[in-house]
Amino acid sequence: MADQVLTLATAGLPAGFAPGNQFPRVDYITLQNVFKTEVVNYDIYNHTHLGRCLRHLETQLHSDVYLAFVAFRRRRNYRLTFAMSERVGIPLAWAARALWARSPLVAMFQCWSPLQELTITRLKLFAGIKKIIVHCRSMKSRFAALGVPPEKVKVIRYGIDQCYFRPMPEVPAEPNFVMAAGEVRSRDYRSLFEAVRRLPVKLTVAASGHWYAREKNIALETAAPANVTVVRHLSYNEMKHLYARSQFVVLPVHDVVYSAGATASLEAMCMARAVVAFRSSGIQDYVIHGETGILVDPGDVQALREAIVYLLAHPKEARRLGENGRTWVDQEMNMDRYVQEMAELLRQAA
Repeated sequence: MADQVLTLATAGLPAGFAPGNQFPRVDYITLQNVFKTEVVNYDIYNHTHLGRCLRHLETQLHSDVYLAFVAFRRRRNYRLTFAMSERVGIPLAWAARALWARSPLVAMFQCWSPLQELTITRLKLFAGIKKIIVHCRSMKSRFAALGVPPEKVKVIRYGIDQCYFRPMPEVPAEPNFVMAAGEVRSRDYRSLFEAVRRLPVKLTVAASGHWYAREKNIALETAAPANVTVVRHLSYNEMKHLYARSQFVVLPVHDVVYSAGATASLEAMCMARAVVAFRSSGIQDYVIHGETGILVDPGDVQALREAIVYLLAHPKEARRLGENGRTWVDQEMNMDRYVQEMAELLRQAA
């Protein structure tokens, strides 16, 4: 066999990509440095007319059928297939069940929806997956409630390139300036806008995922107040400077079972910025209340407003929380630890 594992990454690389000054390290490329694997990512869509045609349709379906098709055709060349998202993991699990594929599948679940739950349970697709990776304890608990054996599910918390995202003392934090970040589908921006309305604060909202995100609906559900600026599709360097300029970061995540807000919270902590967030089921594995940030009940506009006002009035406390966050990332939540845990699981499964 040429390689032990075929890794399917639901992302692509920009032209001229090289980790360093412009880009952070990418998990699936870093994984190749510690574990023998061949990677297929979104670049495969540009190789055929079918792939180019399916790109838009798959955005609407939230499912990477073409990527799964490519992987299924190649499965006999590998001991194991590793799907790094449910977008490709679900169709591959269906293929494993319906077509009796013998190559084992490890699937990572990053998000979760009622439609996915209905599809997987009705078609009994968990049986087509050898090992499942999730990013928070609430996802593991949900899968256990659906009948998945606990030993089949491994919690591996996200990691961030702590060398790329780092404090920038040359970019001072601006007085009364804060930021929020994240795709519209996982954020309660309506509550955030109400919380900051008429406050003496300037809020910038980076209201989209990273540049490779396949977003179905990017429209905000409510108009932004006068003290809010909405920006989209910033580069990594632009995001770094936005974090550095902020007193702290606000993440009004919806109360969902998956780890919405994990990436933004870790990036903020890497930059030594405190995090104020709604206490969703998934975010509690990433923001420690009173240690790296402040958590308030989901949808509680008044509590969110009070937390924002408190940190603006107590900049030393905001700095303490941010510095604690940076230390925690260095020790526990960095890219190296994340990749090593994935590699170890794949070694065992393969």
